[in-house]
Amino acid sequence: MNESTDDCKINSRVCGEIQNPIPNKHFAVINPSKMCQPMGAVQALLGVRGAMPLIHGSQGCSTYMRFQLCRHFREPVNVSSTSMSEGTVVYGGEANLLKALETIWKEYKVEIIGVTSSCLAETVGDDMGLIIRKFRKKHPDEELPSIVPISTPSYSGSHVDGYDKAIKSLIENLAYSTKPNGKINLITGNISPADIREVKEILELLDIESIILTDSSESLDAPHTDSVSFLPSEGTTVDEIKDTANSKATVSLSRHADSGAKFLEKRFDIKSVSGFLPVGLQSMDGFISSLCRLNECEVPVKLEKERGRLIDAMVDSHTYNYGRKVAIYGDPDVVAALARFTSELGMIPSIVCTGAKSNRFIDDMKIVAEESCSSPVVLEGCDLYDLHQQIKENPVDLLIGNSYGARIAKKENIPLLRMGFPIYDRLGAQRMPIVGYKAGIGLVDMLANTILENYYDESGHEIGSE
Repeated sequence: MNESTDDCKINSRVCGEIQNPIPNKHFAVINPSKMCQPMGAVQALLGVRGAMPLIHGSQGCSTYMRFQLCRHFREPVNVSSTSMSEGTVVYGGEANLLKALETIWKEYKVEIIGVTSSCLAETVGDDMGLIIRKFRKKHPDEELPSIVPISTPSYSGSHVDGYDKAIKSLIENLAYSTKPNGKINLITGNISPADIREVKEILELLDIESIILTDSSESLDAPHTDSVSFLPSEGTTVDEIKDTANSKATVSLSRHADSGAKFLEKRFDIKSVSGFLPVGLQSMDGFISSLCRLNECEVPVKLEKERGRLIDAMVDSHTYNYGRKVAIYGDPDVVAALARFTSELGMIPSIVCTGAKSNRFIDDMKIVAEESCSSPVVLEGCDLYDLHQQIKENPVDLLIGNSYGARIAKKENIPLLRMGFPIYDRLGAQRMPIVGYKAGIGLVDMLANTILENYYDESGHEIGSE
């Protein structure tokens, strides 16, 4: 990820242009709009069949991961820990990591162990790669699972970076070239299981063989059965990750999770394609066009009809959505995509906020501003306190983001449409798609109905219009 130098950037308002950002407060982070890197790495690993995420850090780190993931996805999640303590700060965590690897290998039938670091392990300076090699030397004649070290210091970056680093580490450590497979690698980024299922359906409809990096559509939204699995029983296999070096292209849905794609392009000369997260009309059109070019195929009639229904829904809702000011916060790709889609609906993305530091986010918002001739306040590398202050100065009609914005919505008396991660005060986050034409129709209805519920009376007349 490209990082900016200022702690927080707020851009001045000029129609169709984002101008010189100026630094805001530096004294503290209040109610952050991001999570730590290991959180994203764990989400990526949970999309790999037979994977066990192992946090090389204190017990509290893995507990926090399980807590957040369970209350968002409403699924049991297992995350191991090396349980570092005060003593390991002095003597290092090598013994803890060796013991954890031994225990996981013997007690669980794992196919892969993803060892992610934490702030404690990074501060101590443990060389996880060296420790893993020592573990392998200790068992030279035994068949061990794949073990992948992932550097994810909690004190820098965000969960978006953690996801990206996990995907890149999986590819770096496992992928190798054999013979062309004719497939397309697809890096999803931090999207919901429902979104991944929608992407898989689109690929099937286009008759594209693919390798999903990584596929959590079943592990984080599993059907209820009589059995309980401690490991993801479905998802991307280790063999598929190895085979990514033989694909003809890699498509990244996230601009902030394309490091693995760039590695494949540099090492194995595999074409890398990325763009806006395919939310709404224009971004989805770009995604479908890229897939059709790569696979040399035509757009199926079914997708054309879904696109037409989305346009029809946009026309139906225009009366209610037009001119409504929106504040959007969360992951940079999701925020930029939703800002683009709301502007397509005639809404005004007045304020956008992400906790991640990213020049790519700034560039994406420049595109949105130019396309819509809007002038959003762009908060990059900022927290929800900064967002709240901007909403006080520039009131909006609607707030879009995760559950952490509920206090702002209540205090400012504006509706909150919950999207992103985490959502813990509502059910169904894992089943709520935003990617694709069909999901776009649902989003249009949700937006319009939220406006109707809050700004129109029971007779359908706009409150305060007379």
